Parts: sequence; C-alpha cells; structure tokens
Amino acid sequence: MMIDNAKNTGLTPVRTARLIACVIALVGMVFLFLERLLSAVLVMASDGVKLGLARYNNFTGRFASQNFAEDKQLLSLLKEVQGLLPSAESALTVFMVVAIVLLVIAVIGLALPRQFVHVLVALKLLKWQSGEVVEDSGANIREVLDRVGNVPLKKLAVPFAVILAIVVAVFAIRTCQQSSAENSVTEAFAELNAQAGDYIAAQKAYFSKNKALGNAKALQMSDSVVTDYFIYRLKGTRFSAESRAPFANCPAGSKWSVHSNTKGFFEKEITFFRMLPKDTACVKLSIEFKNVGRNGVPQKPEKP
Repeated sequence: MMIDNAKNTGLTPVRTARLIACVIALVGMVFLFLERLLSAVLVMASDGVKLGLARYNNFTGRFASQNFAEDKQLLSLLKEVQGLLPSAESALTVFMVVAIVLLVIAVIGLALPRQFVHVLVALKLLKWQSGEVVEDSGANIREVLDRVGNVPLKKLAVPFAVILAIVVAVFAIRTCQQSSAENSVTEAFAELNAQAGDYIAAQKAYFSKNKALGNAKALQMSDSVVTDYFIYRLKGTRFSAESRAPFANCPAGSKWSVHSNTKGFFEKEITFFRMLPKDTACVKLSIEFKNVGRNGVPQKPEKP
C-alpha cells in the first residue's frame, strides 16, 4: 500500500480497504444469489419427489416398481433425493448466514475504511510497505480494537442500520412465506372437512326422510367439484376428495373418502366409514377428518 499526502492515483490504505470491502460485498451477494437459487431448486425438487412418490403409492405404481427395472431405479432415486432434502435445507441456512456476515463486514469496511485497514493489518491479512507506517507495525489486535472503539457512534449508526434492515427484511420475508404456507394448509383442510361434513349432513337428512341412501342427484349435490386445493367427487354413496397440490410432506394425489352404509334389518341405521390416506404426513395434517359429522363435532371447523 502507498501512503502519500500528495496526489496519488495508486492504492492508498483507504482505497485498499474500500476495494477489499467491495470484493467481500460481491462475494456476499454471490452467496445470497446461490441461497435464492438453491431455495427455488429445493422447492421444485421437493414437489417433484412428492409427486413421484405419490405415483408409486397407488396400485399401478407399486406394480410397476416391483416388476420393471426402470421404475425400481426411479423409485430408489426419489428416495435418495428425499433423504438429501433436509441437508439441502440446512445448506440454505448456512448460505444465508455466510452472506449476511460478508455483507456486514463489507458495510463496515466501506463506512470505516481507516479502521478496517488497521484491523486487516493487525490480523496479518495485509502489511505496510517498509518505511511507510513504522509506528503501527507493532500494533496488536487489542490496540487496534481500542482504536476502533474510539470511533464516534454517528459513523457506526448508518452501517449498522443498513445491516439491521437487511437482517430484518430477510427474516420477515421467510416468516411471511412460512406463515402463508401454513395458512394455505389450514384453509385447505378446513375446506375438506366442510365438504365432507356437508355430504354427511345431506345423507343423514335424506336417510331420515326416506330410510335409504341417496346419490348425488337425490341429495341435490354436484357429483364433481374442483377447488384450488381438492377435486371432490360423489359417486353413488361414496364421497371422495383428491388433493391437487402437495401440502407440506403430504403429496399431491392423496385421497380422503367417506363411505355411507346401512345396518340393521327391521330398524335400519346409517353408518359412515371415513378413510384417510396411508401417508402418515397426510394423516397428521387431517387428523380431524375422522371426526367430521359425528355427534358433538362441528360440521365446519372454526378458523383459528
């Protein structure tokens, strides 16, 4: 580094500090870009794995995976990718932390270049050219930190405000995304319970009047309804719902159903058999489905 009070077009200590800070900021932005890119790829990979596993969770899929080498290999690959997803999510956090740390260092370096260059010299990442700053050549880290500690708070206010704004913005965006996803799942299964509850109530009312089970026409209900979350079908006396999109770890194409039946000979009674998907993740999300339409259980769950 060149230190000269005259006009100098070379790298002075301040210019060197700012150059290094800019390089650090660039690296931080690269990490931030990679984090965003990996996040998008992870979402697509997660959806692809869920759809693939849902494909092999039905009868034809199981038959194919047991009898065809290509399907066996594809199913094995899907399970391997599913095992890597948690590690990829951890990598997202690491990339974000590294990006924030690098950007923080860059902001401090740009705001306080003189103090920043002394810290770099004290850490032996840089060194003075012989004869330029002899008095600082023996400075240790503690002395440098003491010198940095004497910087007026006004100079530190702006960079720390920027850093705080970046951190708050990042976590606010992530919190909003998670909250939005959770609200969508809650809304979807509230809708599912409501549709199933409407069918059970209509079937009960029809049976009470006619002592028989009714189909869609008799119940004055549509035999097919499509919403943003599910495809609802009413075939004969069987109500079913098929998810159109994955919910958390519950894959698209998962099915819920309610079967109506009667029992008794002289005095008939109506019974309902509620069936949930085999996937435990789906069961956890729709645990209230097995109680929909029962006595004392609300037909339409209250929204939280």
